[in-house]
Amino acid sequence: MGELDRVGLALWTMQSTAAGPGLHRTLYRRFGEDAQLADRLGYAAVWIGEHRVWYDGWCPAPLHALAYVAGLTERIHLGTAMYLVPQHDAAGAARTLAQLDEISGGRLELGAGLGYRDPEFDALGLRRDRRGKLMDANLDAIEAAWAGADGEQPPTKRPAPLIWMGGMAPQAIARAARRGYGLLLPQTLSLDEVRRIVESYREQGGAAPIGMLREIWVGEGGERHARRVSLHLTEEAGSWWAMKDSFGFAAPEQIAKQVARGVSGIATGGADAVAERLRDTLDAGVDHLAVRFAFEFVEQAALHDQIHRLAEDVAPLLAGAGA
Repeated sequence: MGELDRVGLALWTMQSTAAGPGLHRTLYRRFGEDAQLADRLGYAAVWIGEHRVWYDGWCPAPLHALAYVAGLTERIHLGTAMYLVPQHDAAGAARTLAQLDEISGGRLELGAGLGYRDPEFDALGLRRDRRGKLMDANLDAIEAAWAGADGEQPPTKRPAPLIWMGGMAPQAIARAARRGYGLLLPQTLSLDEVRRIVESYREQGGAAPIGMLREIWVGEGGERHARRVSLHLTEEAGSWWAMKDSFGFAAPEQIAKQVARGVSGIATGGADAVAERLRDTLDAGVDHLAVRFAFEFVEQAALHDQIHRLAEDVAPLLAGAGA
């Protein structure tokens, strides 16, 4: 097993914003080209996000995008981070997920999230305060369908595709452990927080892998990348986060704290420095790294350079970490 067997690439979202505009058909085409490169180099997975009804065009149908990439690649796994399970019809979701697993040859990795944006639930006629119950009911239905209930065709992967539960709340940890799911953690956690979550999950009987999103930039340009990430997060979080009766931009102190927390987790510098940060994450109990430098404002040539650097310069330095 090479070190890239536990490294995936994240997080394609197809966002086109005022600070980082892009033509959507170009963003989707680029995703296919990026995934082909990752496939050739031996990465474990590519991960795509889901949101809807917002001005930035964030990918509202991740399974369609992954089906497109399935036809362009041969071995790389295709992951959602996250698929917002409470916002979907369970029967239709189970069938579509099984079909994606089939056409990809068993390469689906389902990251399941609750969702947190009020406008999404409002637009779908759902109550956000019932999302936990919706999550459990829909997961029950998906598991039943994948087991062949009501004549449904099971997925190719046996006994079923791996499900990763997104989040760090006690309820998410307990749900993952109880159902035999993996955990997929956000990038904003400190190492001490990661260790506590890993310990809690294992103590509750969780035996599946634990993954974590980590943001990096290898080589020169790390400070510039961090500034661009800060601008992106300010625009993204400010347009919806901390909203009650007005936009989040009306609460600049809260937005600044949220953005600072996000930017502080970026590992930048030479290959040795970045590898050290990633090794620390693996040593804290993480099994899979979903490494992100794939913001839509990153030019494709620069992104492909980073993909090569991570595979060729950083990944070999991860040998033995988390053993």
